[in-house]
Amino acid sequence: MLFNSVTFLVFLAIVYLVYWNLRGVARQYFLVLASVLFYAYWGLESEGWWGLRWTVHFLSMVGINYLFVRAMMRRTAPDRRRLLAVNVLINLSNLGVFKYFAFVRMILVDLGVPVPEAAREVDLFLPLAISFYTFQLIAYSVDVARDIITENPGFRRYFLFILFFPQLIAGPIMRSTDFMGQIDDPKINKRRLYDGGWLIIGGLLKKVLLADPMGFIIAPVFREPQTYNAWSLLLAGMGFSLQVYCDFSGYTDIARGAARLLGYEIPENFLAPYFSRNARELWGKRWHITLNTWLRDYIYIPLGGSRVSRFRTHMNLAVTFMIGGLWHGADYSYIIWGVSWGLLLALERILEDDLGIQTTPKNNRFLLVLKILFMFFLFSLGAIMFRSQRVVYPAPDTRSYSSGYIMGEMFAGLALNTPDAARDDYAAAGADPALTEAVFGPEIFTLNDIGHSETFLYMFAALIFFHVIQYRPGLFERWRRYDFWLILLAGAITGGILLPTMAEAAHQFIYFVF
Repeated sequence: MLFNSVTFLVFLAIVYLVYWNLRGVARQYFLVLASVLFYAYWGLESEGWWGLRWTVHFLSMVGINYLFVRAMMRRTAPDRRRLLAVNVLINLSNLGVFKYFAFVRMILVDLGVPVPEAAREVDLFLPLAISFYTFQLIAYSVDVARDIITENPGFRRYFLFILFFPQLIAGPIMRSTDFMGQIDDPKINKRRLYDGGWLIIGGLLKKVLLADPMGFIIAPVFREPQTYNAWSLLLAGMGFSLQVYCDFSGYTDIARGAARLLGYEIPENFLAPYFSRNARELWGKRWHITLNTWLRDYIYIPLGGSRVSRFRTHMNLAVTFMIGGLWHGADYSYIIWGVSWGLLLALERILEDDLGIQTTPKNNRFLLVLKILFMFFLFSLGAIMFRSQRVVYPAPDTRSYSSGYIMGEMFAGLALNTPDAARDDYAAAGADPALTEAVFGPEIFTLNDIGHSETFLYMFAALIFFHVIQYRPGLFERWRRYDFWLILLAGAITGGILLPTMAEAAHQFIYFVF
């Protein structure tokens, strides 16, 4: 039940109508039931009744964690820590088996370690939302062990906190402080109703009009990067930056909008990330905020954070971001992507904190814009690593079409995929480029162009527009008194544009695979 599908919109409308006609704890029980049905729909749609085993698996994990939470609340600190260690081990084992089994197998094959034939043929299904709910379960248990949570949540409230369907599949990764205080007193008024409507409309526009079309444009480049010129490769990286932001931010907007319609506030995940002036601002305040604060509070700070030596601090950053990369996916490219950003953050600290070199212009707007563009360029280079993983391995021991190969082709192509380089290659091989061109035509040295330049222009203009809205949320405040009519107009226009597309086939959100 994708957020960008007619099925979800009908489901949300039914839940909304029933929910607000119930009272007290009946609402909470109904939301738990609706969330279970929402999760179960995925298995039923893909595997029929047999797919319900994943819902049973998910509910079992939530139930096990609830029992550990109850047990920890009745114990003293030393016993709590022991229970927490077992609880975290169970959660990480569950995540590791389903998400990282194939990756570990691939590492063993690459190292030349014999792998039994039976293990080579194992193909485990990745349960939906496993990365997100694992982190949410661990955070709650850790907060109980730290005495941040002292009140017994009760079965109903705990299950609703984990299962709440707007954020269940791809976040935001909520903490108990984000949600538990609202459970018994959801609030709805005209402003929240309109806010929810605007968020859902904006999220659908980002997903269906920007992210999905961009995905179609750049997909051929990532399939055969060696056949495209360097400019097209760079555009593909920038295009994926646009796609992943509009896709994930669009999902988050719809999730937050649906939650507001039900009387709840869930945290924002993005704050105009491509307006970031440096890596610290990007990862600390603007991009996938709930994941990065989770990594900070449950990985970086326990490792010592910045309270240890400079070297240890830099290592803590690299390790934290390596874990963040692995959380995204089981592949070498994710590790490289995560460690690269961790090292860049460490470099910024060395330059600014240790050497006193100011890397972010403060008073020169022109230089500030250049720095923002440079950060977007760096993010786009990283996007090549991130996007390259979406290549299926033909077999566990086959590397010719791996993400590493694609990533290498992309990076090499940025420097080498030019007609002049092609001519040099022919000459180095002993061929006469002039004769070759005369016989086969100039196309022999012509690389493909990504095309659709006009589409890139309007998409990046739309990207800037959505960033401005996130950066300055009060910009359109004076128009809010016309919310009712504007929502009707925007909803009608959005429905007219998107419903035909959504009725055909909705495209999965990128972060659903995590």
